[in-house]
Amino acid sequence: MVFGGIILRHSVHGPFNEAMGLWRESHKMMSELKWTKVSNQKLSEYKSLVDIFFSVARSLWFRSVVFDTSQIDYTGYHKGDRELGFYKFFYQFLLHDFGRYATTDDVRMLVHFDRRITKFKFSALHVILNRGIRKKYGRRIDVVRSIDAVDSKRSNVLQVADVLMGAVGYHWNDCHLRPGARRAKVELADYIARKVNLLSLKEKTPRGMTYFGIWPFRFSGGKKEAP
Repeated sequence: MVFGGIILRHSVHGPFNEAMGLWRESHKMMSELKWTKVSNQKLSEYKSLVDIFFSVARSLWFRSVVFDTSQIDYTGYHKGDRELGFYKFFYQFLLHDFGRYATTDDVRMLVHFDRRITKFKFSALHVILNRGIRKKYGRRIDVVRSIDAVDSKRSNVLQVADVLMGAVGYHWNDCHLRPGARRAKVELADYIARKVNLLSLKEKTPRGMTYFGIWPFRFSGGKKEAP
């Protein structure tokens, strides 16, 4: 199971959307962009989308975490509630991979999830995440202003994150090795790996690489490997 997201400064959001608008018009890609929609017919378009991300990769940072689902004990640690477990894992992701960007008390963060059907209350995650960031990073105030869900169809950032996250999951689940693997997805995942100088996206990225991160979460002994 892979969680992924993109962090960017507020000042970058407008220019990025403008660049995406021009790209969509020139490539006639006006519908929602998703990993599941990568096809042989649209491979070149998705490669050029990846090029856009990496051309501004010092302004947008992609982070992802990989959980080995065979090690998850929902009954013992999550009251048998998979939805609760899902958001506990997201807390770990946000705390360790995004919280570290809250370098001073002047930082303010807005967290946007892709909208999904859930009864989980984001208000609880909001409180717990701020508490965790205060403790882990020594912040004196709550840096996370809000956590909400938005429709990914209306968010270029969420759509790009979905494509990158899908590629990471594709390699970690060895989908590229399966008989009948779609050529476009195999090529696109390999293309992204080459962009970050990896032989495969089934690797932990170097700690110093800020613009693209893959973090394999470790459950053993109750300890986790740092992102």
